[in-house]
Amino acid sequence: MPFQPDPVYLPQARTSLFAVQTTVTGTPDSLGSRRRRLWEMCGTAQCPVVGICLPMTVVKKLAVKYLQHTDSRASDYETHCAVVVACKTKSAFGKMVQEQLDQRFHNELRSVQALKTREALQAHWNKHKEANHFPGVFWSVLSHPRCDAAMEFEVLGHAHMMQHQAGCERQTQENEKTALHEQLRAALAANKKLEEKYLASQLSHAQTQQLQQDTISTLQTELASQHGEMQKLKKTLSTLHAQKVNPDVSNTKELELLRARITTLKSVHLAELGNLQQHIKYLEAQLAKRPTAFAIQALDATSTNCAEPCDKPLDKRCVLCVGGRPSAVPLYRQTVETRGATFMHHDGGQEEGIAQLDAKLNSADLVICQAGCVSHEAYFRVKEHCKKRGIQCVYVQNPSKSALRKALQMIATPGND
Repeated sequence: MPFQPDPVYLPQARTSLFAVQTTVTGTPDSLGSRRRRLWEMCGTAQCPVVGICLPMTVVKKLAVKYLQHTDSRASDYETHCAVVVACKTKSAFGKMVQEQLDQRFHNELRSVQALKTREALQAHWNKHKEANHFPGVFWSVLSHPRCDAAMEFEVLGHAHMMQHQAGCERQTQENEKTALHEQLRAALAANKKLEEKYLASQLSHAQTQQLQQDTISTLQTELASQHGEMQKLKKTLSTLHAQKVNPDVSNTKELELLRARITTLKSVHLAELGNLQQHIKYLEAQLAKRPTAFAIQALDATSTNCAEPCDKPLDKRCVLCVGGRPSAVPLYRQTVETRGATFMHHDGGQEEGIAQLDAKLNSADLVICQAGCVSHEAYFRVKEHCKKRGIQCVYVQNPSKSALRKALQMIATPGND
């Protein structure tokens, strides 16, 4: 069923429409070439012109300086109303506002200057009324000589409805902004809890790792001490043999007691040595499970071949390894040099200086960066240097022997790049 307006409100609607039409038709059409002045427009035009085309800071500055009944303590609405009323009549203040608008929208006024007919002005308005620079389009069309009463009504109506929509959109944006702020606060709180949990985990990990390292050092010291005592006993036995003592009863008993003591100490030493080696292997296995721990591996000086096939020899290229523990450097050297390359090492800024790193980078053909064991400065220095020189750089997160071998397998030999 079509909409039927309430008969009670029809007279009021007709009265309001008649008032609007009277206001519009009461604005004379501009027939000359002179642009329309602000006070010559209909009585409803000054409010949107001041509100849309002039920033509130400019309006307030003009009102305080040139309107005696307005001061800086007045609200924005009071200042706006005072300026609108002053612009309805031809006065020095109205002319000054007209000049402000013409200066502010000089480019837009030039763009419509060549329009000589109402149809051309209407087409320009239809094309640009939704543009981002609406204030300039609004003022240039409204003040144009060919803007008659009907077009003025259309332009003011569009500006009026646009202000309503802008108010609704602003309220919606404020609500969305408030909701986003709440989500951000909740996310920051959750992130802070995760960060605290992560720091606590890192601290526990560091303490456990340090304890295991201290235990290994203690066991190695004890093993070295017992080995030294065993060497002293062997030296004493050798001295007795060299003196060629007479095989009398007293010396024979003393020699047998000494041999028995050596045998006992040797048995105890071997048993303790086995226990210590098993415990060290256990601790090494524990450290290997940690993301920043090195697996302690014994270096066999007599071995000259890799445990894995060297299917990509490095052809006497210079390989620089950045990062890693000093105790594992011999293992890296053996792994690289058995593939036909020259090995260089830098500890990544732990003790060696960055100047030494630059010198070694200049001599390197390939770079292996153990990213988890270098300083931030050394990491970015390696990255920038390799990018600038165009040399290959492989980043290793887990600094173990197997990870190093995989990195070497990734490096392309000359001619296979």
